[in-house]
Amino acid sequence: MKSNTNTRVDIESSSPQPSLRRFGLTPLVLVATLTQLALLGCLQTRGGVKEADEKQQIRKQVQNLQQTTADVNSRFNDIDEEFRKTYGRVEQIDVRLTQIKERAEKNDFALEAKVKEQDQKLAAFREELTKLSSDLAEMRGQLEAARQALLSGATAAAGAATSGAAAPPKNSYELALAKFEAKAWRDAVLAFEDYRKTYPRGKNIIPATYRIGLCFQELGMNDEAKAFFEEVIQKAPKSKEAGFSKTRLKELASKKKG
Repeated sequence: MKSNTNTRVDIESSSPQPSLRRFGLTPLVLVATLTQLALLGCLQTRGGVKEADEKQQIRKQVQNLQQTTADVNSRFNDIDEEFRKTYGRVEQIDVRLTQIKERAEKNDFALEAKVKEQDQKLAAFREELTKLSSDLAEMRGQLEAARQALLSGATAAAGAATSGAAAPPKNSYELALAKFEAKAWRDAVLAFEDYRKTYPRGKNIIPATYRIGLCFQELGMNDEAKAFFEEVIQKAPKSKEAGFSKTRLKELASKKKG
């Protein structure tokens, strides 16, 4: 029996439990320690997972930022291209405006030259009209003097003349007609005009008016000629002079168009 007891005591003395207790480790403490180590491993694993997630999110943000940058660059290129096209159109418009301005300036110069030319013609016409009026006044004086001479000599001629002694004096219309036949156009105008004023209801008033128009036409004063032809048509539309006047008006109109 003793031997058995001693054997159990030896066995117990060789058991590791006394040595674990010596270090202060009990089964509960050991379990707690193992649990803490397991939790620490889990925490480290979770930390790694969290860090990987953060890295993944950063990568996505970088990719999104790169895509946004690419989109911005593409949009900027589109805007730059559109700006170049617009600028090109603006340059074309500037060139067109310059051409229009130059053409307008040329037209202004041409118009100004035309106006000056018309002014010169008008001044020449006024000078010619003034000269014609002066000649008309002079001719009237001469006609009046000739009329007085004819009237003063008419009495003596009536008492002393025989049947074939001398030809009767010409009247004012015949004098004007003689100047017209001699192609003295200015003198004829003055003479016919004097007849019209002296005999406003004379039988030759229409022929005299028509011939004044012919004189002006021969002098190249077509507007004045037109006025007298129209007067003939208005005052004596059924006369032969009215028919002649219509023909003359057609000629003047055709020359004006040409």
